[in-house]
Amino acid sequence: MGARMKKPLWVLFFFVAYIVIRGGIEFVFELNSMKLGRQADMWELIVTIICVGILVFCMYKVHTKLFKPTVKRKIQLMDLIFVFVTYITLRFSIYLISLWSSMAYGTGRSKLVDFFFRADLTLTTDKFIFALDALGLVFIAPLIEEFLFRGFLNNLLRGKVNTFVRMSIVSILFAAIHFPTYIHNWIQFLAYLILSIVLFLVYERRRSLFDAILLHSLYNGLLVILFIEIPRHFF
Repeated sequence: MGARMKKPLWVLFFFVAYIVIRGGIEFVFELNSMKLGRQADMWELIVTIICVGILVFCMYKVHTKLFKPTVKRKIQLMDLIFVFVTYITLRFSIYLISLWSSMAYGTGRSKLVDFFFRADLTLTTDKFIFALDALGLVFIAPLIEEFLFRGFLNNLLRGKVNTFVRMSIVSILFAAIHFPTYIHNWIQFLAYLILSIVLFLVYERRRSLFDAILLHSLYNGLLVILFIEIPRHFF
């Protein structure tokens, strides 16, 4: 599968491919040229799942072929516990940063319970739009971003620069791509930078993208979406 293509070009290719796929799907369905009516949201969800699924599969195959990743050991219960405890610690740390941000900019404060147990999703009455948002938040973003940053870019820099520089480059770029949608001030940038550093360290612990993807999914609200938001709004 294109083994002759240089590694940096693969990173760029997959980054552009993801933007084109997501942007193209949104553009096509906004035009509504197929006159799908109420079914448009359902078909957008289906097409997104298929296209992103193909992209992730290709990324997995290329990543395996280029970097030949080897997990340091088989996954154990302690590894899952470690990821979950890291998630709780990370969420609490980001909560403290959000309080700092609210004091610095005079914005509203979130209660600790709401911060931990509510999904950061735009509320909507359309279940397919909600499902697409949840899919992007919990599955698509963690899969794509972890493959791109911890999988491709991180391993691309391995052996070329020392660990601290590698971590800094990957973490800063990870935080930078969230401008301006999710980051509006330097305190929020700091929060995303901390998240990226933790994801980097979790990946390096076992050299396992599964660990990083799991933590990223948890951070983005997996438990919340499954057990609180969806039941409250649709059942």
